[in-house]
Amino acid sequence: MKASEFVKIFGWEESKVLVNAQSLTMRQIALSTTVATVELKRLVGSHELVSDYYGLARAKEYADSKYTAPELKVALKQAIADVESCL
Repeated sequence: MKASEFVKIFGWEESKVLVNAQSLTMRQIALSTTVATVELKRLVGSHELVSDYYGLARAKEYADSKYTAPELKVALKQAIADVESCL
């Protein structure tokens, strides 16, 4: 299963729990699924970055602003694409 499909089925909160799993049980669940945990971790990070800018619409505005640093534009555009792939 692709990480984006996992997010679509279980949602962002469940994905965050799985990525940030501290208990042995949660790690075993993560290892037993066929979800690419590295990709899931990237998607959760992207979702958090977009959330830091108060959602997709405002993140897009900020990414398109001429006052935004080029490095941040690249990161935001990737994060926006990741979040949109999970909608």
